[in-house]
Amino acid sequence: MARRGRSQSLTLLLMAGVLSAPVLVFVAMFGQRFWGWSRELALDALTLAVAPWLLAVGAICALILLWRAARFGAMGWLTALAAVAVVGGGIWLFLTSPYGPMAGPEGPHDVSTDIVELPAYSARLQRLHGDEVAASCSGVASIPTQLQAEDVGEALQKVGFRPAPSSLFRVEGTHTGLWFLMQHDATVRIRPGQTDVRVTARSDRPQGDEACRLLARIVRELQPRS
Repeated sequence: MARRGRSQSLTLLLMAGVLSAPVLVFVAMFGQRFWGWSRELALDALTLAVAPWLLAVGAICALILLWRAARFGAMGWLTALAAVAVVGGGIWLFLTSPYGPMAGPEGPHDVSTDIVELPAYSARLQRLHGDEVAASCSGVASIPTQLQAEDVGEALQKVGFRPAPSSLFRVEGTHTGLWFLMQHDATVRIRPGQTDVRVTARSDRPQGDEACRLLARIVRELQPRS
C-alpha cells in the first residue's frame, strides 16, 4: 500500500510539472486582467521568461510518465498521453505565437481600406497613435456605398469593439484582445458612395497580422446584406 501511495504521489507530482507552464500563463493573464499587473510582468517576466523553462520541465515529466505508463495499464497510458498532448500543445503555441521562433511575418500595425486618404481618428484617439503610415491588407477593400452610423456601430460591436463617442460620418471603437489585453482602435469614415475602415494597434509589440484580421472582419460585417 505504501509503495502504491508513493507511486500515485509521484504521478501527481509529474502531472503538476506538466501543467506548470499553462497554469503560469493563465495566472499571468488573469493577474493582468483582474489584479492590475503590468504587461511587462505578465508577458515579459512570466510568460516569455519563465514559462518556456517550465515547458521544458513539463516535457521531461511527460517522458517519465510515458516510461512508467506500462506499469499502470490503461490509466497509466491515458495519463501519459494526456501529458504529452498538453506539452505538445504548449510547445506548438509558444513556437507559433507572435513571440515564438516560428512566428509568421509580422503584419502592419496600422491598416486601412484607403491608404491614400486615410480615415482620421478623433482627437482623443489620434493622441494615442501619432502620425502613423497605414498599409493595406490583401483582399480587403472599401465598401462602395454610404452606410448608416448605427449600422456601423452594430458591426463594430459584433466584431468585439467597445463603441466610442461617434458622429454621423465617423464611428469609432476599441477592441481589447484576450491575450494580454492587446488593444486596437478602429475608425469608420462614412461618405457618399463609400465607407472606409482603419484599424490601428495601440502597442508596437509583435501581434502577427491581428490588425488585418480585425479590418477584414469589420469589412465583412459592413457588407450590405442581399
